Amino acid sequence: MKAQIVKLDSLAKNLYNYSNSNKSSTLFIHFDKNIYTNNDKVWFTGYLLKTATDLSKYNSLYLSLVNNQDSSVVVHEKFLIENGYVFGSLTLPDSIQSGNYRFIANTNVKFNGLPDVEFVQPITIKSTTINPLLASISPFKTNDNGSGIVLIKAISSDNRFVANADVTYTIGKAGKIIKSGKAKTSIIGELMIDYSTDKINSDNNQISVVVKKNNHISYAKLDLPVSRNQYVVNFYPESGNLVLDVENKIGFEIKDLHGKVINTKAVLYANEKVLDTLSTSYSGMGSFLLKPKSDLRYSVKLLNNSKILGDFELPKPIKRGATIRLNSALSNSELRTLIYSNFSGVGHIVVHNYEEIFLSSDLKLNAKEALKVRLKLDSVPIGLNTITLLDSAYKPIAERIFFAHFDKINRLQIKSNKTVYNTRDSVKLDLKILNNDNKLAKGMVSVAVVQSNRMALSNKTNIVDYAFLESEMELLPKNLSGIKYTNIDYLENILLIKGWRKYKWPEHEIANQNQSKQFSEYEYTGFITKNKKALTKPVLINTIGANNVNSFNTDSNGRFLLPYNTLLTDGKSKIWLNIGEKNSALYEVKLVDPSEAIQLYQSKLNYTENKTTMSSLTPDYENITSLSGIKLNEVTIKKKVDDISFASNVYGRNACGDYVCDYGILNCQNHSFGKLPVKGKTYPSNGRSIVYQGCLEQPVNPNFLVLRGISLPKEFYVSDITNMNEPINFPTVYWNYQLFMDGKSDTVLKFTTGDLTGPFKIIIQGVSENGVVFGEETIEVKKP
Repeated sequence: MKAQIVKLDSLAKNLYNYSNSNKSSTLFIHFDKNIYTNNDKVWFTGYLLKTATDLSKYNSLYLSLVNNQDSSVVVHEKFLIENGYVFGSLTLPDSIQSGNYRFIANTNVKFNGLPDVEFVQPITIKSTTINPLLASISPFKTNDNGSGIVLIKAISSDNRFVANADVTYTIGKAGKIIKSGKAKTSIIGELMIDYSTDKINSDNNQISVVVKKNNHISYAKLDLPVSRNQYVVNFYPESGNLVLDVENKIGFEIKDLHGKVINTKAVLYANEKVLDTLSTSYSGMGSFLLKPKSDLRYSVKLLNNSKILGDFELPKPIKRGATIRLNSALSNSELRTLIYSNFSGVGHIVVHNYEEIFLSSDLKLNAKEALKVRLKLDSVPIGLNTITLLDSAYKPIAERIFFAHFDKINRLQIKSNKTVYNTRDSVKLDLKILNNDNKLAKGMVSVAVVQSNRMALSNKTNIVDYAFLESEMELLPKNLSGIKYTNIDYLENILLIKGWRKYKWPEHEIANQNQSKQFSEYEYTGFITKNKKALTKPVLINTIGANNVNSFNTDSNGRFLLPYNTLLTDGKSKIWLNIGEKNSALYEVKLVDPSEAIQLYQSKLNYTENKTTMSSLTPDYENITSLSGIKLNEVTIKKKVDDISFASNVYGRNACGDYVCDYGILNCQNHSFGKLPVKGKTYPSNGRSIVYQGCLEQPVNPNFLVLRGISLPKEFYVSDITNMNEPINFPTVYWNYQLFMDGKSDTVLKFTTGDLTGPFKIIIQGVSENGVVFGEETIEVKKP
């Protein structure tokens, strides 16, 4: 008995060390929509759901918009984190072009020298700015002699051939390049590139192309097939291995060579004898039962129009082992399982979450009959957990993940006073958070009301799916509703298949490390010299931003750290830094902004677009409702350094960025530019009248440097529905960063519709006293 306790303690210590060496936080960001236009406003609320170190250390969010084509950072901003929440907004550039992009968010906290948490939100841009040069890549031919050909096409925005364009191409991925070169397109805008299919594998199968004609540049990428078969079939035995002479449940997934899931039927063979007919769901996943024998070869062949395709062999069964069979991986207060073993002996079972062991028990395995096990889950937390079977030597032989207390996921109920509204109509919502006992719970949520056509299924995320599933497992296939946790069949498949590879027991003991030394922070630092020499005594530094004025000294060598609270800005005001010394021209300041390191990190992150669902997007150059009538512009995008001057290069704004739209509203969020405001004149702004005080920018002074500030949240613009001279045509008709729900009674929310018609999505998500919560509803807006 004592030996068993020692073994279990050793196991718990190994889990603890494994957890510490893989510490990570969980960050989720609720964006108002996932389809934007150029010059569009982006609103968001961020939630730190789990932190790897003290919450107080998290103070800044670094948010970048990255182009999927070339991984260039298009927009980068910093926002304040307080008590685990971050609220912010930004305006997309007018020059941004149509395409697929992603927001990448990191915090100021580092673990082992890298950001300890990141969140990625894919979005689509539907721009009125057209790139006159468009590049595309497509597979052309794969030969039996081990060679392949891809076709590159270059066309203009009006579908004309772009001849003699410069093409730079690379086949491979970082550090694993198998071919690169330069060439030109033909008279019909095409270029053929050959490659060796024998050298292609999953680590180097990407071709990247840059096409340039005059000042126009276009990028394209394509994943080359790593198999000569048209389809890929992967098998996932339920407990990790296929075990000889016992009944196994096997998950399987079918994709094409470009990663698209396949909904099809298949045939299971033993040697050449048909055993069963299989099928996948719309998500390309399915499962079947099999009791393998040692002298048989098991394979699957696909059915397509009554034709047999391919021959996909199952993994070889192991001679000695066991399986854990779950009737359902979605459990409530208890978990029931059957354990099949092809040997008799002592076993041990533990339930854990890779951080802590919650349950443990000894078992007697029997090679002749299945062992029934029932586990009470009172001490097990809600969410994904793992049941692991160990042999007599405490070595893992089978494992399965399950979702504990699935019935305890909170529900957010949204009731509108009607389902169809007129334009410029008042909407009233009754909101409540309900636990599994249908009792009210309190919480903090963010609210978005947006045009339904601004929410693409392919980009859809929600906080419940992310907290419980997506942050724990690899890229998951989409489902038809875009909400994963409500689809029981879908969940059973992904817990069987997508959780299979990640949840592996650490096979080697991990040394306990001092984790406190591995956490650090991205810091804004500087170094001052005088006459190009190091200082011998401290100098005074001042930072000025809006109403935020701070003074502090460098150290005796001229080094200094800018605390995050010295960088706070309302977004319109700049942060100025100056040296409080005479003869300031003798001093030189060098700054190290962590934004530069983070942008470099974000641009190099491997990213795979989720291609597992049909796109709900319309063509790139659709007529955007809110921008109808605006002529499409052709522009050339050139990389430029950050502008640190107050002078604005945006037409129709003064040096402070202030403007009056064509409808007389100061800094109207429905329009991005207009006439210059007049000091002392009264203008309507955000539902009230204000007297414009003029542009109060600081004069440009050699002793002043402009710093990247940390933005504070801006107020959402509420339109005046009584002003019939102002069109209300932006797709986000309502946004609330943080709505408090007291858990005592229904929360009443009121807002108004605009001039746009059609279906609108109400999307509410956040955190409650019992966990994360999500809800959505649809209303219709019609003209009266």
